[in-house]
Amino acid sequence: MSCIKPVEYYFTANVLVNEGVLQAKCRVKLSNLGAEPENTVQILLNRGLKASSVEQSGRRVIFTQRLCKFPDLKEIEVNLIEIHFERPLKPGDTTWITLAYEGEVEGYEEVFTYARDKIDENFSLIRTDVFSYPVVGAPEFKKLVSLLPSQRFNYRLEVTVPEGFKVANIGRLLGYRRKKDMVTYIYVSKLPSWRMDIAVARFKLLFDKEEDLRVFALEEDYVHAERIMHELKRCLAFYREWFGEPVFWAGYTVVEIPEGWGGQADVCGMLLDSRCFRDENEVGGLYHELAHLWNVPSGEKIPSRFLDEGFASYFQLLAERKFLGEEKFREKMKFSRRRIIQMAEKNPILLEIPVASYGEYMVTDASYFVGAWILYILHRIVGDEYFKKAIKRFLKHYSRKPATLGDFKETIVEVCGTRIEKFLDEWLFGNKAVTYLKKRVPLEHLLSAYKP
Repeated sequence: MSCIKPVEYYFTANVLVNEGVLQAKCRVKLSNLGAEPENTVQILLNRGLKASSVEQSGRRVIFTQRLCKFPDLKEIEVNLIEIHFERPLKPGDTTWITLAYEGEVEGYEEVFTYARDKIDENFSLIRTDVFSYPVVGAPEFKKLVSLLPSQRFNYRLEVTVPEGFKVANIGRLLGYRRKKDMVTYIYVSKLPSWRMDIAVARFKLLFDKEEDLRVFALEEDYVHAERIMHELKRCLAFYREWFGEPVFWAGYTVVEIPEGWGGQADVCGMLLDSRCFRDENEVGGLYHELAHLWNVPSGEKIPSRFLDEGFASYFQLLAERKFLGEEKFREKMKFSRRRIIQMAEKNPILLEIPVASYGEYMVTDASYFVGAWILYILHRIVGDEYFKKAIKRFLKHYSRKPATLGDFKETIVEVCGTRIEKFLDEWLFGNKAVTYLKKRVPLEHLLSAYKP
């Protein structure tokens, strides 16, 4: 696999919302982090987008493009662009590649129901998940799931839209330029990120200068922006109380997206489903995405998603218990258990493999629910004091370096003692989690099996 990684993006685009077309030019700074020279690099673009030219350091270079399906997930089709360098890129060297491309952004709802991205007068979204900007990597799902979250790059965006529309991004707005009936918004990343998310709609902005918090709400939902800001502030305070300061902090931005388009988070902000704005009972989505601020980089060869989605799911449940009550918490735990049973009935492999292998078997969706249960049982076994202390230590120790599940176990054992080792071996590195939960073993029995 190529060791070429993006370290900087300079993205300029015209978002023609009325025509449904994206016209873009993207400069990408590439670095060879491997030990061997590289002659080519692979770029993935949305299947509806076509490159018109490619340059390396200002000079046109040879490239090919073709529609290509992922061998391990054939429903995904992308425009695979292979770029041939003028001369091999030596280990440690960098180079700039510039791609000009345009077309219609096509979603992937047939594979991922949330991936409904398009350029449209109602709402436009440009993000990693549908390859609407150049994504560096091989057309293989397993590799991308491991590769993309581990990347870190800075970016600068210059996005032009018709007057009346706003561009929302979780970076820092440097300013905007007006020309006739068009407006160009200029953003830069606040911290190195693994993804770029650019939303275009008739947004209204709520800004809290004191805590550097922003909420981009659709015009019709701006009446709910104050509630979202309130939830953001109190949930931040709760997580800080329990788990210390976020791994990284540079202010935070919430961007509303249409219902069903899939909430997501990065280090400086989140995309949040409209349901969370319109229905106060759906606030859990905000709690979940915000919890990703307390994630460390994964050092797993193929991430199981326990360290990010498992953590975020359980932190969300803790926040719901704090703000919505114990009854709501218990309902959610019961729901989570039912979902695990349903998933195991649909995909029996979950009864055979450990959580540590979820990435390898492409069942990482189960980590949302199984991961939450593992942390819940751990919490119940060791109690509030030791649970908080262990999680704080783990987050602090691995804030600047990748962590594995083995590192997580080691930290928990250091803080809580060897009494917890059997539980982690059987639930995290064994298959007992799904086995016991599917059998509906009562909670008291689960706890008594591991408490000293």
